[in-house]
Amino acid sequence: MTGTARNMPWLQPAWDRFRGLLDRDRLAHALLLHGPEGCGKAELAKRMVHRLLCGEPAADGACGQCLSCQALASGAHPDAFMVTFTVNRNSGKLNKEIKIDQIRELINSLSLTTTISERKVALIAPADFMNRNAANALLKTLEEPPGNAVIILLAHQPSRLPVTIRSRCQSLNLAMPGAAVAEAWLVENQNMDAKLARESLQAAGGSPLRALQMNEQGLIALYHDLDAALEVMFSGKDAIAEVLSLVGDNAPDVTWRWLSEACARRLHAVQPHGQFAMDMLELQNKADRSRRLSRSSVRGDLLMRDWLIEWCRAGALARR
Repeated sequence: MTGTARNMPWLQPAWDRFRGLLDRDRLAHALLLHGPEGCGKAELAKRMVHRLLCGEPAADGACGQCLSCQALASGAHPDAFMVTFTVNRNSGKLNKEIKIDQIRELINSLSLTTTISERKVALIAPADFMNRNAANALLKTLEEPPGNAVIILLAHQPSRLPVTIRSRCQSLNLAMPGAAVAEAWLVENQNMDAKLARESLQAAGGSPLRALQMNEQGLIALYHDLDAALEVMFSGKDAIAEVLSLVGDNAPDVTWRWLSEACARRLHAVQPHGQFAMDMLELQNKADRSRRLSRSSVRGDLLMRDWLIEWCRAGALARR
């Protein structure tokens, strides 16, 4: 994915606050960056890591030339640490949580002296997927942090983190850019046609980063085909087999988000009460639950078939 945090204007307020805290020597040992998926947290965190480790920082970030910056660019900086999902040795797939052994290894690394930078910097992403034991292990370090270490936690849903961890972090809340800002960024910085930018943003739920990624992956056409199929099914035609064939194994996480948003659009078009509204709300909740389950071993095709049957029933109710 192209683009950096430096040219994402909606991230500037959070960056300015970070810079202010750093310049006044008020930066805590732990930062919590939180906001919706696709808002640019990872890009901003990367810029922060570079700035914290840089030996000759510039006014707006890292210099990009010093030994530390070169080490980061090569992926071999001895004072930079990344904690994320690891590969399960048995299944060969990514684990669904961050485990205590990973946090213990990080704690041991942070306790060592620095090598080429003034401080050590760790990034935990997504921090809200630490299991309970991992979170408890990290808490002990946050209570007595190493003097030269900064830990950055990225979270889509900070409420999933224990209150004890959140209370020990400086919090930076990020939001999605407005539609006009997001479209302008895609057009001006990513050379995307304005019409395609609007369509991509609609498919991406307003996230310009996700819109860019989905466009690069060729998912925009799938979004339009699925949306059209849902409309046909809602009007009374049985097209479940066609939809299942259309979706296949394509990006189940994205597909379930589209189905959830389809329910939301229907909800906005009706009164907030009544059986149809209740059905739409239940279908939206079911899509959200299935999205989470899509990352597990549960058969996605069965979940999808059940959901589509309920969608057809809701359409029949709306036509009465």
